[in-house]
Amino acid sequence: MDNRMAEALKNLKANNFDAKYAENAKAASQIVLNTIPIDATVGVGDSATIRQIGILEELEERGNRILNPFTRELTTNPKMLEVRNEISRRVFTCDVFITGTNAVTTDGKLVNIDAVGNRVAAMIYGPRKVIIVVSRNKLVENVEEALYRVKNTIAPYHARTKKFPTPCAETGRCHDCSSPRRICNTTTIMEKRPWRTDLTLILVDEDLGLSWDEAWPKERINKIKANYEAVTWIFTG
Repeated sequence: MDNRMAEALKNLKANNFDAKYAENAKAASQIVLNTIPIDATVGVGDSATIRQIGILEELEERGNRILNPFTRELTTNPKMLEVRNEISRRVFTCDVFITGTNAVTTDGKLVNIDAVGNRVAAMIYGPRKVIIVVSRNKLVENVEEALYRVKNTIAPYHARTKKFPTPCAETGRCHDCSSPRRICNTTTIMEKRPWRTDLTLILVDEDLGLSWDEAWPKERINKIKANYEAVTWIFTG
């Protein structure tokens, strides 16, 4: 663990998050397995990181009930939109909610931007337990850097990959648009752990999900993109 990750971990704990360190995706998955009871119903917030660590398959295999409105089957069939919406609503009362976060600051804040808002809402209140998995490439210095990176790096690439007809998908930069398919609709900054939310955050010392600094080596950025594209697909509806 480098000094930056150590500082973030210390500050997350100071902000009342149950913050844990994992040296890689496999270790993160094991922490999640150890945290979730075998009889728990697990809700899922859309997250490439969660798909990459393979935890959903492991939970399902051992017998946990999974509420996941973001399966390939549900998200590629427009006729299943209402089913997806119903599952998303049921997630708010599940035993455990598992998801990722767009960014974490070195002073221990979580920054997220959502299209629908179901992911960030469940992170804040509803499920009995929340588990957030975040990787080292999502670590930023402050909220300002987090918002800039999400709007000008993550969101445009995500929109382009999903083939959403937004200006940022075309140019790679935020236009603060009013597109019907705009994905930056709800912004949350979690400065401290909410009072009534039992929240565990796992900080993983590996590149996962979708985030990078444009100053990083191209090889590292391209690997992040390729790994992200391997676990995502075009949503319809």
